[in-house]
Amino acid sequence: MTELTGNLKTRCVGRYLIDLPEDATESGYATIGGVNIETKAMTEDAYRQEVSQREAQLKGTKSIDAYPFLYSAESVFAKEARYFIHRGSVYSDPATRQIEAYMWEHGYRISLKVETFDYTHPDQTNDVLVQKMTVKNRLPEKVGVVLTLLGRLRGRPKEEIPSEPGVCFAGGFFPSAASSDQYVDSGFRMANNRDVSFDVSVDTEPQGNTTLLQRIESPEVRAMFKAADSSDIRKGIVDLSGLKAEEWLSETRRPGGGRGNLFTLTVNETTSGPTSPYLSLDMYTGGQLLIQGKFVKLDRGSLSTGEAVALWDAVSRTVRMRPGAL
Repeated sequence: MTELTGNLKTRCVGRYLIDLPEDATESGYATIGGVNIETKAMTEDAYRQEVSQREAQLKGTKSIDAYPFLYSAESVFAKEARYFIHRGSVYSDPATRQIEAYMWEHGYRISLKVETFDYTHPDQTNDVLVQKMTVKNRLPEKVGVVLTLLGRLRGRPKEEIPSEPGVCFAGGFFPSAASSDQYVDSGFRMANNRDVSFDVSVDTEPQGNTTLLQRIESPEVRAMFKAADSSDIRKGIVDLSGLKAEEWLSETRRPGGGRGNLFTLTVNETTSGPTSPYLSLDMYTGGQLLIQGKFVKLDRGSLSTGEAVALWDAVSRTVRMRPGAL
């Protein structure tokens, strides 16, 4: 336990900070303005090769109808950026458009994807259903969003903590003032305790009027709780430096049938918005592991329940808003 809790390192997720074990590997994505964003560490040469291969693949794909599959392949002003507009699938409606963009910066390939529509090419505006639509071509709007993101996104090593307003996600950063329609999900898995992981999600959209502590007392949740042979360890309100938070810790049957723990903490659940983003932190232990391509059931996790609680307390109590994030 000393190895896990004695050397925590600060990580940035959304507009929040959290301290996690140094050996934690991060993965995840962001959705900003409806555009899905993911990153991958690679060299610039590897990036160029990947994008070139993707372009060749798209150009070689033919739709099953008479209309094009690939509508556009364009270079962008900087950052080795390139974007494509295509149908998404050879079976897709002719109006379907997927914008797929790539850029490279600071050792990361950043990919962007969003699906939209264009009922004017080919012209389907005489269709009864299309006539009822206020907007019949949303492609220019979405291209504008993607180009704006390409101009502002940047790669970010996990150790880098920005000081300016904006949103952190795995391998990247989007500098911006607080706004709606920003979602981040980051997963952290321990390298030496592979059954132990944390998931952090941050969302600026409203989450409803029900809190974590209210939901877990519902008949539906209690029935699932009983079916999984679960037991409460701790639950209640948590004070996180002025942040309103609730937590629920349980010992339960995990995926694969093994025993383990599921701990959850929520922040700003009923007050979520651009300047008070909702945060959900989950910690998982036990269950099963993927070893050499096969799932192996764990009779017990690498941490006892007491050790899991100690790790949870060390990590969850560090959640705070990043200075300058807003």
